Amino acid sequence: KAVFGFSNETNIGSIFYPAYQVVPTFFENKRCLIPNAIDQDPYWRIQRDIAESLGYMKTAAIHSKFLPPLTGTEGKMSSSDADTAVWLTDDEKTVKKKINKYAFSGGRETVEEHRKMGGNTAIDVSYQWLSIFFEPDDARLAKIKQDYESGALLSGELKAILIEKLNRFLEEHRKRKENVDVERFTRTGKLAEYMWGKHYE
Repeated sequence: KAVFGFSNETNIGSIFYPAYQVVPTFFENKRCLIPNAIDQDPYWRIQRDIAESLGYMKTAAIHSKFLPPLTGTEGKMSSSDADTAVWLTDDEKTVKKKINKYAFSGGRETVEEHRKMGGNTAIDVSYQWLSIFFEPDDARLAKIKQDYESGALLSGELKAILIEKLNRFLEEHRKRKENVDVERFTRTGKLAEYMWGKHYE
């Protein structure tokens, strides 16, 4: 009640969900570090309130920035709006279409203006995604930033860089997925059974 403002009339699903979020931190009695965005922090505060009384360690959390949706740097990517996200199942053609059509650009209205004044990487989603996920080389990222902000690199060219890296990532993901024991991670309870069994051996 203190964390979420629940009352006795609150839907039981809302009351149950915090327990559902917290229980994986109790699979093993070890230090647990949770990477999460700030909107998930209340769940880990609850965990920290109850962990020691149940004989477990308090979890720690790292707060990350929201990954911006394709449509702009405000808000977060959401599964409820297909246009704001790239799915792991999207094929190359779909990725290209989504990035070109929906990825918010920090570029200028015309090529001439862009060449003269440059683009704004702080609001350009393609640059933000490269920075967060897809360009591990800091020197290369700095060059992209410099070229875009100087006007040497156009918005379409920046999007093309992201499309190529994103599709390469998704292709690698598809290959790795083929070798995963998916059944173990479906909601059959097998993973929980495995983890609890490991804990109590």
